[in-house]
Parts: sequence; C-alpha cells; structure tokens
Amino acid sequence: MGRSGKKGYFGKHAKSSAALVSLAIHAVLIVTAISFVAVSVYVKEDQTFEEKKVKRPRLKLKKLTVPVNVKKKKIQKPKLRKTIISKPKTKSMDIKMPEISGIKGGTGYMNDGGLGGIGFSLEIDLFGGNKGSGNELEGTFFDLKTAPDGSPTDMQHTSDTMGEEDDQNDEYKKVLQQFNASWNVSRLGKKYFKAPKSKFATTFMVPHMSAEEAPKAYGVEDVVQPKRWVAYYQGKIAAPETGRYRFWGIADDAMLVRVKKDLVIDASLGKRYTDWESKDPRNRKLTSGREKGLVVGDWFHMTKGKPTDIEVLIGEMPGGVFYCRLLIEQDGVEYPKGKGGRPILPVFKTRPIPEKLIPQMKIDPDAATADGPSFGVLK
Repeated sequence: MGRSGKKGYFGKHAKSSAALVSLAIHAVLIVTAISFVAVSVYVKEDQTFEEKKVKRPRLKLKKLTVPVNVKKKKIQKPKLRKTIISKPKTKSMDIKMPEISGIKGGTGYMNDGGLGGIGFSLEIDLFGGNKGSGNELEGTFFDLKTAPDGSPTDMQHTSDTMGEEDDQNDEYKKVLQQFNASWNVSRLGKKYFKAPKSKFATTFMVPHMSAEEAPKAYGVEDVVQPKRWVAYYQGKIAAPETGRYRFWGIADDAMLVRVKKDLVIDASLGKRYTDWESKDPRNRKLTSGREKGLVVGDWFHMTKGKPTDIEVLIGEMPGGVFYCRLLIEQDGVEYPKGKGGRPILPVFKTRPIPEKLIPQMKIDPDAATADGPSFGVLK
C-alpha cells in the first residue's frame, strides 16, 4: 500500500513539473521574440527618420536652379534678335532704294531735310511733296476756268478785252465767297477741272513767284493757264502744348484758313472773299520788308497732342505773281522783336522744314523764323 501511494504521488507531481518546465521555456521564447521585434521596430523607425532629413535640401536646390536658367535665357534672347535684325537692314535698304528715289517729298518730311540731307534728290517744292507721311495737309488743285470734261467755264478767257477779264475775275470772287459759306470741296470737283495729282504740304511759305508755278507743281502746266485757280489743303494738326494760338499771314491773291470748321484768318490781299475782320489793332500795320501787310488772325484753343482739323485755301485770281505766308503765335510766349516792335514769329509747319527749301522761302529775318515748334499729329 505504501509503494503504490508513492508512485501515485510522484506520478502526479512529475506531470506538474513537466508542465512548469514547458511554461518556463515558452515564457523565455516569448520574451526573446518580443525583444527582437522591439529592436527591429526601433531600428526601422531610426532609418525612416534619417531619410526624410536627406530629402529636404534637394527641394531647395531645385528651386534655386529655376531662376538661374531663366536668367540665362533672358540674356541670350536679345543677342539673337540683334543679330537677326542687323542683317536684313542692309538688304531692305537695297530693295527699297529705287522706291525712295521715286518718292517726291513724303519721306523727306520725317526729319530735318529728310533723305535729301544724305544726297538723294527728292522733288520737294514749296507747294508740298508728292507723297505724305501722315503729318502733311493734302492739297487738291482746281482750275475754275475749265469744267471736269475740259470745256471752258464762264471764267475762261476768250478775248483781249479788259472788260471781259474783269467780269471773269468778279465771277472768281463769287465762287470763293460761295465756297467760304459751305467749304464744300466736292462741289468744286463737280463743277471744275481737278488735277489728278495731289500735293502734301507741311508749310505755306511761298515767296513772290510766277503764278504758273502752282499749276506746274501739280503737273498741269500744259493745260491750265496760271490764273483763276485754287488749291485746297486739309488735314489734322496737334499742338505741342495746350494753349491758345493764332495765325499771322498774307497772300496774293487768296488764303483762307479754318480750324475746327471756324474761319480764323482771311489773309487774302484786300477784302474780297469773306466778311472776316481781324480784332487786333496791329492788323496789316507792318509797312516794310517782305511781310508787308501781315494779317493778324483770331485766337483758337488746342489741347496738347489732340488732333485738330485744319483747312487752307490758297488761290490766284488775275495771274501774274503769287505768294503766301503763314506764321503762328502762341499766347503767353515772349518772341524776339523785329522792325516796328512786331514779334518775330515761327513759320507754321507740321514737320521741320527741309534745309534745301529754307533759302527758297526767302524768309524775312525781321518778321519770321524757320525755327520753332512743329504741329504734326505723328511724333
């Protein structure tokens, strides 16, 4: 009985000891595994943190390289353009030279003397050029003695009697008076012969000369007698400064000027074509020099740079000699004084006067100067 009890006791306790050993082993294994995992996780997290630090400076470097590349491109582009433009300039001048030699005046007004100053023979006369740059007043020539179909009007000279000539001159006066009432240019074109060629004038400074020079300038000297003709000019001007301006002028035989559709001066020789009267006491008071009898015009306002309509009509009634001169004064400006204390005024012009024309104008230095502002609309 005693042995059997021992075996049962040891047998039971042997199983319990084995279980405890097994649990202990498993516990050791579990602790080891947990330690291994913890170490692995700790290592991985350290590696991930270090990689993020490495990436940040690379982004900054990329941003810095962008403006550097842009600056290089900007510096290179102008160099390429200069090289490309410089070559065609010589070629374009070679191609256009024949055309420039055929332009009679237009290009020459773009600066002092234009291309005429470098040896080109541009045909610019005192009635204007044959082409314009946009700063001129375009002129149209009408022969009041001839109808559009070439037949004579009642102003055409048919005999040598003085009485007939007087009647025709009276008719000429009536036509200009009617024109001044409406300034209807199309009506002139319907009733009278119009020269096919236009002129582009920048100034009106024609000295005493034969009246046949006007038909010659318009290319109709072979078909138009140098009397009872008119030339109508129209365009736009702009003031270099905002203010009041007025014209001083004289013409033999006719010169009327309208600004913004208002007649501002009738500088014709004698009161023949309009009822306009000067308000200035110095009107026609100059008694010496080439500018004898200068008419003083009305003041008109212009805004700096603003295009302003202007119309000019010049003409010759009996024939013989023609001349016209138009100067401009700005209110508030002090001008040098000439004979009799009259201001020496600048010639009215829309562009600087070509140098070769200045001597032809025979400007009286006691009355006028070729210097002064230009009134062109294009700069």
